[in-house]
Amino acid sequence: MSPASQPADHIDDVVESDADADSSAELETLREESARHYAGWQRAQADYENLKRRSAQDVRDRVQQSQRAILLDLLDLADDFERANREAPADGSNTDDPWRQGVELISQKLSALLLRQQVKQIDTVGQPFDPELHEAVGQLPGQHNEIVAVLRTGYTIGTRVLRATQVMVGDGSVEPPDDSGEADQSTESKFEPTD
Repeated sequence: MSPASQPADHIDDVVESDADADSSAELETLREESARHYAGWQRAQADYENLKRRSAQDVRDRVQQSQRAILLDLLDLADDFERANREAPADGSNTDDPWRQGVELISQKLSALLLRQQVKQIDTVGQPFDPELHEAVGQLPGQHNEIVAVLRTGYTIGTRVLRATQVMVGDGSVEPPDDSGEADQSTESKFEPTD
């Protein structure tokens, strides 16, 4: 190589190294900017997914509220049919009455409609009082904390209470039956030795 070409090569190397340094710095800047944009996109994507989930839940909640309102109105109607059927003469004198048969048929159809919507009556009489299912409105003579009368039937929809049962609860004036003596006798008879 000639000495004249050496400085030119050296200048080319310096220019290339400066260009490499500039391009490395520029590349690093672009990488950082790209990472910021990507992180921002990920946050926006997560926010969008959360919004979709919340919106879907809001729609489900509104549908359930509407369904609950309609079903509560139907329960009032079911209460009226229950009272009408309770007031029917017990002697069966009007079983052939077309009006009476119509009332019973409508009542049965309403009960079937409620069952299709997964609405079921809450069992109550003779059960212990449960504040999750029952609304106590007074007390009557009876065993403590036992339901002795139902004033308004309660219903569940699936696993949730649609309307609590209004009940009268025992005041504790009646003692529970003592089954311990009978249980001891039955246990003894089970374990008697056989010959």
